Amino acid sequence: MSSFPRLPRLSNRHKASIYFLIGIAIGLAFVFFFVKDRFVYIENGNNKSKQPDVSIRSEKGFSKPTSKANRYRFRPFNPNTVTYEELISFGLSEKQAANIVNYRTKAKGFKDEKQFRRLYCMNDYLFNQIQPYLIFDTENPTSVAKHETEHSEAAKRERSFQPAEREQFVLDLNHSDTLDLQQVRGIGKVRAGRIYRYGKKLGGYVSVNQLKEVYGIDEELFEQIKSHFVVTDARIRKIDINSDDVKYLASHQYIDFQLAKALIRYRKEYKKDFERPEDIRNIHFLSKEECEKLLPYIKTKD
Repeated sequence: MSSFPRLPRLSNRHKASIYFLIGIAIGLAFVFFFVKDRFVYIENGNNKSKQPDVSIRSEKGFSKPTSKANRYRFRPFNPNTVTYEELISFGLSEKQAANIVNYRTKAKGFKDEKQFRRLYCMNDYLFNQIQPYLIFDTENPTSVAKHETEHSEAAKRERSFQPAEREQFVLDLNHSDTLDLQQVRGIGKVRAGRIYRYGKKLGGYVSVNQLKEVYGIDEELFEQIKSHFVVTDARIRKIDINSDDVKYLASHQYIDFQLAKALIRYRKEYKKDFERPEDIRNIHFLSKEECEKLLPYIKTKD
């Protein structure tokens, strides 16, 4: 007897099913091998002929990237007499234009291209773009100072004759955000941020004069902008010199670590609290001016 099992006989129905499946397999193979070239497909980007023709699109009106040089619209100008507005019209940023004007004022004018190149805002690319348009007044170097004086006087006259509705608008320092502050001429984004943060660090402004303590606001700028500000509602965040710890005391703008420790030491040595804010005058190294500045920001009782 054979060890192999006897296979069952297939009926005519089963045979027909098998032949049908074989026919389907052969048909699929035929399609795959002989008709595949009729299908449009892209494999990993290698078949470039079947990808969209981008070059044709660009020729039909698609905009090409604008070159960096196209942003500038220079024309011949004298860097010793050009105005801030004209520099902006050339395509320079506000920061670049201000840098040129401020340097010119402090240096009493530009003598040559080499000095102009040393500007903080001037890199190699920008200088190469602007150099062909530079014109220097070599015959009359003193004209720079004269121009600056005339320009300054004209600006003063212009401000003095402005209509009342344009001349003044007033902001409350303790209720103004950075966008409000930027409305004032002379206060840009950077100074607005400094003014806002300084007020937060103080716990609120009690006087417009405190603007002079903000970095970047000198006496001249303060005189220009002070009329635009008031402090009508002094919402001051006060610190308790009888209960707050050293770290919290020293977080205030007017209290350094040395003064914070002195306040704590006073409470311990005298074994009592400060009875009133004016008692800080007993701290021997505090000047009268420092005491007056600090008094609005401290409290002794809730």
